[in-house]
Amino acid sequence: MKVNFIIVGQGLAGTLLASELLRQNKTFVVFDDPDQHKASEVAAGLINPVVFRRMTKSWLVDDAFPCMETTYRQLEDLLNVKLYFPGRMLRILREDDEVLWNEKTFANKLEPYLNPEPDRNFTNHHIPNAFSFGCVNKSGRLEIQKLISSFSELLEHRNAVRKEKFDFGKLSFTTDSVIYNDLAAQKIIFCEGSSVSQNPFFKNLKFKHSKGEILELEIQELKLNEIVSSDIFVMPVGANRYKVGATYSWDNLDCEITESAREELLIKLGKVTSASSEFLDQRAGIRPTMHDRKPVTGVHPEFPQIAIFNGLGSKGALIGPYFAKQLAEFMIGKSEYLHPEADINRYF
Repeated sequence: MKVNFIIVGQGLAGTLLASELLRQNKTFVVFDDPDQHKASEVAAGLINPVVFRRMTKSWLVDDAFPCMETTYRQLEDLLNVKLYFPGRMLRILREDDEVLWNEKTFANKLEPYLNPEPDRNFTNHHIPNAFSFGCVNKSGRLEIQKLISSFSELLEHRNAVRKEKFDFGKLSFTTDSVIYNDLAAQKIIFCEGSSVSQNPFFKNLKFKHSKGEILELEIQELKLNEIVSSDIFVMPVGANRYKVGATYSWDNLDCEITESAREELLIKLGKVTSASSEFLDQRAGIRPTMHDRKPVTGVHPEFPQIAIFNGLGSKGALIGPYFAKQLAEFMIGKSEYLHPEADINRYF
């Protein structure tokens, strides 16, 4: 069976790349290991165009944001399912935060994304410690798990997915193709998330994965439509349910939930709201992240039939569509451009 591409991994990166290649009328087969832990199965899908710690724009947001919105609208039409929920994010401000919020908004040209003037009129009796709120107008969330499952159904209908673990021992090369069992493709693209650390072709890359845990809670009294941000985010997902997160750990990189993470998030939640909560779920995953917190894309400089799309990290829902489109156009010869800060060649 001949296809244009083999894609290994169907988390967020693999799904977005496959959708772009599909739009370009290219053929492919996706390998999706059902036993592999994926960060996408855990990720809250938070979309935030601002780095609050420095009060700056997220990297490449001016280009990434419009591409993101277009991509998710197209996927909603393709899959006939609601995936993208734009909305406001409210950053809890103390009295001495207000001047900095206003100054940095203008200094760092954040006006397209947030209000320069803090909002003192928004009130919620169950968020008692906020003097005011900084309002991010262009925020929201992506239903990542629904996107991946819906796209997987489409792939199964098209006979374009194999639910099995990829075996490197079965991979071979000819002068102009890659061979895997009965498949022959022009190139193979690895979108494996944190599992890429075990990929023999990418040992030169500097990975710095991080473990994250989030909670899902029922908070009857809070009645929020907006995402609230402090040391954590509190994201409404409907029916008085909220996702609360997230933790960061660079040492213990497993996918086991921990009591310490739950306690940390609940303590931080208690500083945000006085409303009581009921525990529903807790999940843990490993964010695929590079040493410089930039994605890695492009063709292996020593093996031209091998490519990679990885390292989307905690900003994957925002920047993923931009880099998926860029890499897809590069792979089919429609463009020769890859962003130099994301190009795999920075490691060689």
